[in-house]
Amino acid sequence: MGRFQRSPDGEHCRCGRPPRTVRVVSYRSLSGSYRYHRCECGTEWTERVALVDRSIPVSGDELLDVHLLLADFEGKLTDLIERAEAS
Repeated sequence: MGRFQRSPDGEHCRCGRPPRTVRVVSYRSLSGSYRYHRCECGTEWTERVALVDRSIPVSGDELLDVHLLLADFEGKLTDLIERAEAS
């Protein structure tokens, strides 16, 4: 069984390993959305993600922004999502 911790830094582990060594699994249920993180050192933690209101339509500008992010991006999908949340 792994060690558990809450991490305010999201994918960063207290062991000091870089974020790319952290495995992230997303889960969505009726009660909320979560990201489960597991580092190579065995440390695990859960992060609650804000719910998205799917009843609000997406604008054409938002769609173009997503296409621009995807055009030059190479890497994990979770990295892309966090990059979009930061902007």
